[in-house]
Amino acid sequence: MVAGSIFSGKTTIFIKNNFHSNANSLYVHCRSKDDDIGEHWLDVGQTIAWSFHENAWSTTLFHCYAQWGNQKKYFNAYEYEGTTKNCCVDKGRVTWVLEENGLRAIETNPEKKPQDQDEELTKLNWD
Repeated sequence: MVAGSIFSGKTTIFIKNNFHSNANSLYVHCRSKDDDIGEHWLDVGQTIAWSFHENAWSTTLFHCYAQWGNQKKYFNAYEYEGTTKNCCVDKGRVTWVLEENGLRAIETNPEKKPQDQDEELTKLNWD
């Protein structure tokens, strides 16, 4: 979906609505300097995803705004130097799980062995 450097592996970002109630849809809007992923309203259990290559200068940044009822948060869904630093090399994935008690970024690797655990990269509180 998003163009970038041919020298880096592809990274995929997932954002999942993991709230326990459908009282409100989760609103999510993510973008980078060059690409707008769009506005999405996710029901419980729904996920959005997009893939990209890190740019040649290693400055790729995707930032998002999320809102569920009165819970709101601006966060960086991907940044080479930051909350997702050193993750996602060669086919890596970051899954953001948004739920009542906050947001968690988890690095997931589709090639991992069953006994391997996903690594939690960061946890954020709602504003």
